[in-house]
Amino acid sequence: MLERSGKSGNMGDTNLMIARSAIVLGMVAAVATIIYFTPVPNQNFKSCDRPCHDLDWPMICRVTLNIEMFQTNLICEDCHTNSSSCVQTSCPTPATTTTTRSIITVNRQLPAPPIHVCHNDILIIDVANRIEGHTLSLHWRGQPNHEAPFMDGVPLVTQCPISSYTTFQYKFRASSPGTHLYHAYSDADRSNGLFGALVVRRAKKTEPLRKLYDVDDDQHVVLLSEWTDSSKSLQSPSSILINGKGPNGSLTSFIVTKGKRHRFRVAHTGGIKGCPITVSIDNHLLKVVAVDGNPINAQEVSSITLSKGERLDFVLKANQAAGAHYLRASSTCDGKEISGGAIVSYLGTSDGVTVGKKLGGMRDPRRFRTSFCGNKDGDVCLGAVRSMEKMAEELGGDVDRKFYIGFDHIHKDVEFDQTGFTSVRMQVHRLNNISFTFPPCPLLTQPGDVPLDLMCNEFNLPDRCKGKDTCECVHLEHIPLGSRTEIVLIDESGDEEEHIFHLHGHQFYVLGSRIFDKPLARADVRKLDQENKLLKRNLMHPVLKDTIRVPRNGVVVIRFLANNPGFWMLRDEKSEAWTRGMDIAFQVGELADVVSTPTAFPTCGNFIGPQFFLV
Repeated sequence: MLERSGKSGNMGDTNLMIARSAIVLGMVAAVATIIYFTPVPNQNFKSCDRPCHDLDWPMICRVTLNIEMFQTNLICEDCHTNSSSCVQTSCPTPATTTTTRSIITVNRQLPAPPIHVCHNDILIIDVANRIEGHTLSLHWRGQPNHEAPFMDGVPLVTQCPISSYTTFQYKFRASSPGTHLYHAYSDADRSNGLFGALVVRRAKKTEPLRKLYDVDDDQHVVLLSEWTDSSKSLQSPSSILINGKGPNGSLTSFIVTKGKRHRFRVAHTGGIKGCPITVSIDNHLLKVVAVDGNPINAQEVSSITLSKGERLDFVLKANQAAGAHYLRASSTCDGKEISGGAIVSYLGTSDGVTVGKKLGGMRDPRRFRTSFCGNKDGDVCLGAVRSMEKMAEELGGDVDRKFYIGFDHIHKDVEFDQTGFTSVRMQVHRLNNISFTFPPCPLLTQPGDVPLDLMCNEFNLPDRCKGKDTCECVHLEHIPLGSRTEIVLIDESGDEEEHIFHLHGHQFYVLGSRIFDKPLARADVRKLDQENKLLKRNLMHPVLKDTIRVPRNGVVVIRFLANNPGFWMLRDEKSEAWTRGMDIAFQVGELADVVSTPTAFPTCGNFIGPQFFLV
């Protein structure tokens, strides 16, 4: 009996194991069947737009950007006569005039779809160029690309331009939090619509501004852009677009909740002229809390003014009469007043637009400007703005590398021997007497293919340039890796209201500025600086930026730690194309310090065929 009982128990255990195994195998088979027959999810812009938490793993964000060119009347039908057509999702027209013009769309939208991610997410972005006979590239403004310098998007410096009907995949980590942009490197493409918001959020526990606002809505992104009635570059802007919509069409609307503090993210995407734009909201004050993605000491003002490529965050307290209030954008560009608008509407109300500006009871309106303006009454200028954090200690004291960069232009007679013209007088822009030109292939990925006689700096000019007042070449300066670097920007021309420069690959501290009655030569500025008479540098809480406005007849001093190996542009933002000559490339570190180029990375350059005879 005992033996039989034992056998029966063993058989029972065996049957139980078989049953469990069958259940497990069945579950595996079911899961495999579900996975097999379930279609791959369509990765879109909402895949990484989520609340950010400090303990979450970074996400891999797949995005596809299809870039096309359209005529406004073809894609928007009767938008100019029927405003309801303008609010269609597929309609990117700004609807400012009845004039038909070409625009560049991304996924058939203008502006391009916003990208919202969390800090340290990895972006994989397939850019498909569907414009016939046109090359382009995209720059991810505000992202240093430490791990992938070949993803910076500068044609013929970090990559080959993206040819028609080809796709280039950008892959980089969103390592710099804040309000940023992505846009075409060519200003002509950028002014025709190739730009979009890139917002990188921190987790609540690590967000230094978290106590200043209640709501950070991804719909509260304000993209400002100049609009011209023609895609031709010589025409002056006629209006300002806000998120792709103009003053004569259906306006962009922002919804706020009464009693809440809302964080707004503003970016000046640019245009052919790139004139400063002033923004205000009727009956409300704006508390400015960040510039170029970096927190500052909060400034409560009635209006903000920013220029091309700059970003600015402000907090709006919805404490006024429920209803709708105008968000106004205005600028003086080429001597003409232009404007744009949007609506800030309180949730749950259907009141009409409230007219009048009470400015929240502020007696003397204060204006926030991202420029240096001589501390005028009522203005909060860049020199008075303090960063929330102190400047890095390693950047104090003496620097390792200092560049005095003077920019101006000259008029030059260009001869044409075979066209019937004897000469044409042209304006040549330059930095330190050098007019930048691009190489035939990227400096970063194909350095060995760049002809040496194209490279130059003020101490190493090609033989063809010696004795001339300017040299057209690839202006390249070397900075040893880890160097404390200071750049003194000097307006030697004095013929424009301001100049704007953007540094790729790094952010810099703005140490100070000085405006003179007339333009000073670079040698005179250097002498004043060596005698400690130029300006007093702010080494405690200088503002941290990546785009700087240099006033007319002005000198601006910026400083940064050159800790990102690669080839990085200091770019003139007033260029209408890739360059007008006032650019310079910095090689940080040696080639051995740079991250290896990915396998099968696109190459380009000159082709000179073998010598042969046709028989």
